[in-house]
Amino acid sequence: MNPIETLSDEALFIRLRDTEHDFVERKPLAQKGDWLQAAVAFANSAPIGWPAVLFVGVDDAGVPQQKDAEKLESLAVSVAGILAHAYPSIYFDIRPLHLETGSCLAVIIPGSSNRPHFAGKSYVRVGPQTKEASEEQLSELIAQRSSIGWELLQSAGKQVTWTIRAPYLNGSVRESESEATIITCNAHFLTVRIGNQNAPLSSFPLGWLELGFDHRSKRLRVYVHIQPTTA
Repeated sequence: MNPIETLSDEALFIRLRDTEHDFVERKPLAQKGDWLQAAVAFANSAPIGWPAVLFVGVDDAGVPQQKDAEKLESLAVSVAGILAHAYPSIYFDIRPLHLETGSCLAVIIPGSSNRPHFAGKSYVRVGPQTKEASEEQLSELIAQRSSIGWELLQSAGKQVTWTIRAPYLNGSVRESESEATIITCNAHFLTVRIGNQNAPLSSFPLGWLELGFDHRSKRLRVYVHIQPTTA
């Protein structure tokens, strides 16, 4: 089932009353300029497909500001128009919430596989805050568009089985195996530390890499295909 579909109104009410955290934020009507930034930050930072929630029309305590429920429709149109300025476009689902104290909107934004998205600048979530993405964070977001880049980033800081395959022009292949620690990955290359923690960092083009699984060690295996050479 789509994670967004599992968010009932009751679940949204709980998030509304709870404290803000990585994937919940509340914005009042007067802060229109912050709506797009928050939505883009959620699309860039939430796990892909995981629903983050932006509550629009509430104060810091989660109390709805809209007393006239009929005005929610025009508010939803306004929110949709503002979020349409994200590039590339982001998916969002706008739901009206009605409480005894008033009404507000719950804007559900899942983590996007088409990241990074921009609102003039690109934003990410750092704990309970929305911040401008650094150059390193932006590179990682771009890498997440690639399935291999995404998988490698999931293993950042972890050890993998490092298998080098060096084919010769005569058709033979020399294969060597070692251990490496994934450091980071961007849209172009992977950075690893091969061997112990004192070893220098090395970087390899993503086009050289292929992923597998080391069942004996129960961890990711990274194949490195070196260009053919003479025997």
